[in-house]
Amino acid sequence: MAYIPKNLNGSEKNFVLNEQISELIQENERLAESYMAMAQATREFDDVGWTSINQLQERGVTLPELKLIAANARKQTNQNAILKRGASLRASYVFGRGFKMSSNNQPLAPRYMDIINDAINQQVLFSESACKKNEKILFTSGNFFARYDKTTRRWGRVPIEQITGWVVDSTDPEILTYILHEYDKVISMNPDGTHQTEHVKVWYPLDYTETPVRSINDVAVNKYIVIVDHRENDDTGSLWGLPDCLPALPWAWAYSEYLKDGSKMLKALSGIAWQVKSKSTKGANSASAKLLNNRQVAATAVTGSDVELSAMPRNNAVDLETGRPLAAMSATAMEVSVDALLSGTGSTAAGSQVLDQSTLNAAYGRQGNWENFFTRVLRVMGVRDPSVKFNKIIVDPSYRSVQSLGQAWQTGLFDSQIIQNAYAEELGIEAQGPVPSGVLIPNNQNSAAVAAVPGGTRPGADVNAAPTNVATSQGNSGAGVGDLTNSDNTLRDIQNLPQ
Repeated sequence: MAYIPKNLNGSEKNFVLNEQISELIQENERLAESYMAMAQATREFDDVGWTSINQLQERGVTLPELKLIAANARKQTNQNAILKRGASLRASYVFGRGFKMSSNNQPLAPRYMDIINDAINQQVLFSESACKKNEKILFTSGNFFARYDKTTRRWGRVPIEQITGWVVDSTDPEILTYILHEYDKVISMNPDGTHQTEHVKVWYPLDYTETPVRSINDVAVNKYIVIVDHRENDDTGSLWGLPDCLPALPWAWAYSEYLKDGSKMLKALSGIAWQVKSKSTKGANSASAKLLNNRQVAATAVTGSDVELSAMPRNNAVDLETGRPLAAMSATAMEVSVDALLSGTGSTAAGSQVLDQSTLNAAYGRQGNWENFFTRVLRVMGVRDPSVKFNKIIVDPSYRSVQSLGQAWQTGLFDSQIIQNAYAEELGIEAQGPVPSGVLIPNNQNSAAVAAVPGGTRPGADVNAAPTNVATSQGNSGAGVGDLTNSDNTLRDIQNLPQ
């Protein structure tokens, strides 16, 4: 609110106040025009150096257009809170619980674990932060390329901006077989901090290219480096993927502009505290002067009978919640919940802690695509019969998980080491130590031998009987004290006899 100097007389103060009110009215008119132009601005969002989004659907995106889209999408995602939140949510849903890799349903051999645990490879592919970063690359560009150097056994990223050419399969134009990588390689560093660089131009074959050629258009093909690609949102007949955030960009921008304009309106309205109505100009000037001179808290304004004084409304002068549909369109485009996107500011915030089924299905679908990608990665590394499995996004409470592990153990289908590792992971035990000697796997033929107790075999026990569950459960009181005989309900039966 503007400050009016005290040394002005009544008429001068009224003049200054009238000018301020006039400026506020003009500001409101400009805001109204801004609201009217918002829809048109949203439709024209793709005109700012962009190819029309509608044209992308008709003929597919070209590589130069994709590079321009990716650069703008990356900039918007880093600056716009809605897009940044959407990218973070998607990455957390997909990689928040991690995944497991195996070979022939067995843990990976140490030589492969050495490659995975390499510091560089962790930064590029296998750490949680690397996985979330790669998911963000798909969010802003729709295409992710990883290269594997067979000589150094190191992985690296190939940014879409450094790809300048490509070759497709002769029978299927949707299948990439080679990409041309152009970049400046740092040779040395000068004392002043500048770099000596060398421009490199080389072709890389993709992992399913069986017999790479030596050169393409007189440019060498590096057969010791293999590319594994991951493309999202690519339609039939198109070669390149599209960013996940592309359909959300105009709506996120519109919501951001709505909040900016709304906050300006609130600030403008906060400059007018009282409304004075009078039949005469003299009465209005007198009331205005009293309000300006009296700055005490809970003061009283004494006016004539012809002067009406009323306070301007404060609550809901501008309801910013009316812009929620714009945020909902952004959430729909990014396949996340609007409550989660707005950090639970809506009326259904209490229920936003549980993921809805549509969001889960979108995350499961993306996890399946990443499973295919990492399976190809393991094959390139030489792993036989690789398998990649994501952990559950929604997990049960610990007490339920422990019960499930207990039931799984009683089936006798799992090794004691596997069960111990699962218990330790669920309970947060870092050093669980080795499995104690003598642990018996339930429901196993070897468990029947435990029917022998100190001093001989319990009378009536059939050592060769079919093994059953020795644990206490519904309808089974379990073995007697100090006795692990299968299905021993002797104590229960004695207790139930008539006295």
